[in-house]
Amino acid sequence: MRHDVFRLLDELAAEERGGITTAQVRERFGISEQAASNMMSRLVRDGFLDRVARGSFALRPFGQLGTRAASEDVSLAVGAVFSREPHRLAFRSALDHHGLLVHPVRTVQVALPRRVKLSAISGRRLQPIHEPQETIAIGSEAAGHGARVSGVERALLESAGRPALVGGWATIAGALSSASVDPAALIVLAGRLNAGVALRRLASLAEAQGLGELADRLPSPPPDARLVALDPREPPVNPWTDRRWRVRWPIPPRHGAELAFA
Repeated sequence: MRHDVFRLLDELAAEERGGITTAQVRERFGISEQAASNMMSRLVRDGFLDRVARGSFALRPFGQLGTRAASEDVSLAVGAVFSREPHRLAFRSALDHHGLLVHPVRTVQVALPRRVKLSAISGRRLQPIHEPQETIAIGSEAAGHGARVSGVERALLESAGRPALVGGWATIAGALSSASVDPAALIVLAGRLNAGVALRRLASLAEAQGLGELADRLPSPPPDARLVALDPREPPVNPWTDRRWRVRWPIPPRHGAELAFA
């Protein structure tokens, strides 16, 4: 039986799936629920698996035995739990996946069409973000191990749409300055996601940071378009209005650029 279990783990590693459940082991070997649970507990104890959630386990990469799955690769833990349903590593977790953040992410943010009560995944806080199933896959890409993640353009758009979920506009400004962005893809995604306001925020941030080539390729709103706040939850200190993009900044952009990289 133990030999068969290791063969199963080899198959998971070869397929880069990385995730397995107690129910799958029970079905695969035709054993009782208690026997399957005991087997998984032994594999966790011996360092081959990491329990990422109740009944869900991630295969620890060789050379990383003894570490939690999410400490080395968030997609490994997320894939182990959510690969069998629509999902997407999103917002700050997506920005981090693409190397666009300065500070490490401690909370795992996953967009899902169903409500999830799970509060932790592989030792990290889990923040499930409810999203309609129709939009979950838009602008996403494979993250490895069965996990999906927002692509760069989607990650920037969703962050600009809900700045509070990534720590505010300064985080978005820093990510935008480091990203390689396809303006055409950004425009198409904004249309599909009805994210015109987010697109204007990104355009204003881009222009303020000297990314004129990107800003000039994005569509300007009409002169009488309603004003939108750069960050709705940040109180204005010395408000300034970007008239081209119709975006109200909490402080003038000259100081904003300094804050973005602090």
